[in-house]
Amino acid sequence: MTLIALDARLTRQMSVGMKTYVEEVVRRLPAAAPELEFLAVSNAKFDLDEPNVKHLPISEAIAANGSLQEQSALPRVLGRCGASLIHYMSVYAPRRSRVPHVYTIHDLIHLRFPEQFSWKVPPYYRFVVRPVAATARSVITDSQATVADLQAFLGVRPERVRVIPLGVAESFRLSDEQRSAHAARAAQSFALERPYFVYAGNHRAHKNLGTLIGAWRLLAAPCDLVITGEGAARPQLGATPKPGGRVLLTGHVRVEDLLALYAGCVAAVQPSLYEGFGLSVLEAMAAGAPVIIARTPALVDVGGDCVLSFTPTDESSLASLMAAVLKDDRLAARLRDGGRKRAAQYSWDLTARRTADVYREAVADVGLAKTKT
Repeated sequence: MTLIALDARLTRQMSVGMKTYVEEVVRRLPAAAPELEFLAVSNAKFDLDEPNVKHLPISEAIAANGSLQEQSALPRVLGRCGASLIHYMSVYAPRRSRVPHVYTIHDLIHLRFPEQFSWKVPPYYRFVVRPVAATARSVITDSQATVADLQAFLGVRPERVRVIPLGVAESFRLSDEQRSAHAARAAQSFALERPYFVYAGNHRAHKNLGTLIGAWRLLAAPCDLVITGEGAARPQLGATPKPGGRVLLTGHVRVEDLLALYAGCVAAVQPSLYEGFGLSVLEAMAAGAPVIIARTPALVDVGGDCVLSFTPTDESSLASLMAAVLKDDRLAARLRDGGRKRAAQYSWDLTARRTADVYREAVADVGLAKTKT
């Protein structure tokens, strides 16, 4: 059988979305490609039962992103495993590899907004990400919106890119009965007595939370704004009350709490100026929340005509949409129904199957297939 090595490291430097991608795809690849053999190389333990997958544990030191070990010890580990192909499942990868590889780059937010990140990030992209992308058999990304960025920032030609949308966990697909129960739980757990809107994500500047808060303050009707996640801007975000409402900063929430918040909200709002995909939009739609998005390419790709959208920096436009969903039950019901149907088109099983197709293509193109003896 042809052996595919999966660089399935899970580290603190990785975003929640990056970790979710690794966990969900690794679990599903063995069933998606039973004719292939997989080796999950990771510092994390995976629950893998299929006969065509094994786990190769590595230390936290070797797994650390941006470290000398990543560029020295990790390539040796991967080079000795006998794989025909390596999949680097996040942007963090060894600069040089003796084994052909495919490479997942979810987005290029670090290059679009370098001022938001450490000074170490641009050199890492220049000296590591660019050469890894240049030598990859294929670069996998989540949406068509990132294809142009890959060419502009890294010189990756569009024909070398494979667009594979992310999926949504089955736990997010709530029935009406489940949604009612979760909504009651949210009201109790977070002391929510008024209607509320919810934002899920971090607080970096490109998330455009100032526009969301400004729009919320324009609403005449009493309502709250729940902002999950972490970020340096938390104190400023919380210091913006309005008559008949408050901003509730929850910090990081567990999946079950996020589900509860989606279930009970008037709408989930994603005002981000830039996303590589928009997983939070997909999860909110699956949970039955009406969704309002900033009109940016990746978010529009995910939401389609099943969401309401606004010009990203237009507070009054966003406020009008929030007010409309707040007072129009039929509009809210239409968005819930459409969002669920839209989310049903996405699954992690499909993501895994399409990823396996990329492996087959890469192996066939260069005649790499190796039969284990």
